[in-house]
Amino acid sequence: LTSLQMLNEPKGCASKPFEKKKICVFGAGGYLGSAVFGFLQRAGSLYGTGVSGLSSPRAIAATASSAEALNKVLGSAFKLAYAGEDLVRLIDTSDVDHIIERVQSYDAAVLGTVYQLEKRAVTLNTYEKTPNDKTYDFYLDEKYGAWENDVPSDDSEYHAQIFSNSLQALVESGSMKHVVVIETPRTPDPMVFINILEEVGIPYTYLRIKGKLIKDISFSFDKGVKDSLAVSKYQPEFIYPIENEVYENERPVYREDVAALVVQSLMSLDWNESRILEIASSPLPLNNHVPTKKQRTDRDWCINSELLEISLNSETISPAQIKEFGISTQR
Repeated sequence: LTSLQMLNEPKGCASKPFEKKKICVFGAGGYLGSAVFGFLQRAGSLYGTGVSGLSSPRAIAATASSAEALNKVLGSAFKLAYAGEDLVRLIDTSDVDHIIERVQSYDAAVLGTVYQLEKRAVTLNTYEKTPNDKTYDFYLDEKYGAWENDVPSDDSEYHAQIFSNSLQALVESGSMKHVVVIETPRTPDPMVFINILEEVGIPYTYLRIKGKLIKDISFSFDKGVKDSLAVSKYQPEFIYPIENEVYENERPVYREDVAALVVQSLMSLDWNESRILEIASSPLPLNNHVPTKKQRTDRDWCINSELLEISLNSETISPAQIKEFGISTQR
């Protein structure tokens, strides 16, 4: 093997493709969550990715509203893909035991920090105590048309509680090996979530998006990655919120590319290590991929995904480097 080949050898679930890993996505009713789910579903249909297509991926949400939103995205962006009831589980976010039952036997999970919340009626025959019970459904970054009146603010402790309960359940499930956490633009204090991750002790990949998240309104999976993305080691002593002017001055980042990067990170990066990565738009964004009628897309989970693999392998951070650079995990 050449040094370049060794560098690009997968260390994640793609390193042992016959040991297919089951992955769940929290907040899958949000657009970013739906896109992650869609790419995982495609990856699970192909050999070599190490992603299971059997009862996986699993969408974790609070109400049936999320399943409806998820399937709208899958149907339009992933060529009539569909998540049936067997791939969706509704959780009471306040009950750790309830969450554990719905994530048991899963190997990895994708979560957000601060979700978009929407007050909804608890879906009948799930975890309601009375027919009029209400809850907050949670969306990984945002759901089109969500009604955000009368919900906890972004700086509310409610978000940390959802995150903490979810992680506790994942650890206590006994099968969870790695989590990928996306820092959403709504996150006022990233250290709250980093501290929770460090306390529970599960290996993690924490992604910070440096730039405004935008959506490709005409996206379909066969268009592939629009931007190879710049992935950099995060080395400060303390993780501060990304300032608004940074968002405005940086090139925007496509949600679909972030979703593909999440899936690629699960395939490429070592699940036994923790890392904090900052994601920005590449200085050399790609031209839009226009699939031809002759081109087959059934052999790829995502066109141009190898570019994301190269970006991830060239810049990663290990627990040793976290200590070396003194990234604080204490307030």
